[in-house]
Amino acid sequence: MAYPTTPKRAEIEKLSAAGKPIAEIARLTGCDRATVRKYAKPCGGGATAKPAAVPVDPLKDAEARRAHARELSREREQLQAVAGERSFRAYLDRLVRDVAPRLDPPPRFREAKSGGEAVEETLLLLLSDWHAYEQVRPERVLGLNEYNAAICARRAWRVVNSARSIAAKMRAGGWRFPRLVVAANGDMISGTIHEVEKHNDAPSVIQAAIGCGLLLAEGLRDLAASFEEVTVYGTSGNHGRLPDHKRVSQKDPTRSWDYLIYSIARQALADVPAVKFVLPESYSVVYPVEGWQVYQGHGHDIKSWQSIPFYGISRTATGLNALRVAAGSPIHYFLFSHFHNPGSICAPGSEYFVNGSLIGGTEFSVNGLGRCDRPSQWLLGFHKDHGITHRWPLYADGPGPEGSYTARPWEL
Repeated sequence: MAYPTTPKRAEIEKLSAAGKPIAEIARLTGCDRATVRKYAKPCGGGATAKPAAVPVDPLKDAEARRAHARELSREREQLQAVAGERSFRAYLDRLVRDVAPRLDPPPRFREAKSGGEAVEETLLLLLSDWHAYEQVRPERVLGLNEYNAAICARRAWRVVNSARSIAAKMRAGGWRFPRLVVAANGDMISGTIHEVEKHNDAPSVIQAAIGCGLLLAEGLRDLAASFEEVTVYGTSGNHGRLPDHKRVSQKDPTRSWDYLIYSIARQALADVPAVKFVLPESYSVVYPVEGWQVYQGHGHDIKSWQSIPFYGISRTATGLNALRVAAGSPIHYFLFSHFHNPGSICAPGSEYFVNGSLIGGTEFSVNGLGRCDRPSQWLLGFHKDHGITHRWPLYADGPGPEGSYTARPWEL
């Protein structure tokens, strides 16, 4: 009906003025929709009046646009940080579950009851800076050190069995150690920074990570044979960052070879109920040991002065503790790594421990710093009333019992 009669046109205009929709007018009048659109009038008759334009301040409008863009950018960064970190972490967890072998559990340990009143404590073993499978050749460090896959496996075995031996001897003297805390504090392999992966005693950095994870699992399984409970706190260091990060990103603490190593060890020990893992989405963690608050962080953000980290450690720990005191939960002990130089520093109300390394002297430390510290790891004893009552530097070299873990698990 291309040309409706005058009554039809009048009816269309009337219905349109009454606010009826196009489809309903077409149904009521029997006209097609194109015809109705042609003769329909806007509601209220005549053309719809446009509202008067409100003057806009160009400066305020530009600032509002910039503020909106900044807000959108912040939201986008937060979503990417959360989604990216969690999705990558979930991917690693699925990958490890598919490829990591499971170790058989050791016989379940039961703490023997002593005849007299026993002193019950918790031991803490600080493991870090293994730099597993990195090669250090004696001729490059004045003959002061050597490191490779076999030496790494022997030193790891020496540390673990020294801790077990100390616990056994103290138990004979009246102590009880039902619990062990393992502070795994990063730089377990050297990773891909500084092109160190070219000097690894492993086919690739991926196999170095897998090998180190299984090496750590072997050590933890042996420790589970000497303690009723073994709780592992795993934090990442700076060497663990992946190749796509030129610098350590505070947003991605689990995008790290260290996290992959801990995940492999956790999967390998899935059938060992005595071992529990805590892998926080953070570069540091605070947890209680016998009621004392312990801070664990690798320490790669700490600045040194004249190659001396003391001032940076003190400043960082003082600032962190001020925040915790304000929150009502002060830190009593700080566990740092990174510097490869074992030691402890007393401070009002707290104490700072710096761990040694498993690798010992390297080309950088010997030729650049004039240092070649003995490979060592800390073993600390915690009492509920007295805090840390004894401390043992576990030296991984020198005379002692001979043994080793699997040096090259990728060859199995």
